[in-house]
Amino acid sequence: MYRQVLISDDDRKFQRILWRKDPSQPIQTFELSTVTYGTASASFLAIRCLHQLANEDCFDLPTGSKITLQDFYVDDLITGADTIEEGTRIVNEATTLLRRGGFELRK
Repeated sequence: MYRQVLISDDDRKFQRILWRKDPSQPIQTFELSTVTYGTASASFLAIRCLHQLANEDCFDLPTGSKITLQDFYVDDLITGADTIEEGTRIVNEATTLLRRGGFELRK
């Protein structure tokens, strides 16, 4: 999930990687454009993005919004339903909501 959260252009300079394959080659500079797992702010940024999505689409996708706000544990969605219809609605709305933010569900 972290690799799907983009960071601003201004902050990318703080995630530079200096690399060379061989000591005889010049050093190349790369800047990471997404949140890096293990950084202090990674979990906060990922969860903040989910909450922003849920709040923006709470009227259009009320079930997906509620599930996103209440049933995520870091980057895992843990939820359930009492009926097949409710479960189908959860899957459809949560998938639509997350897709709007550029997140694809896996697992």
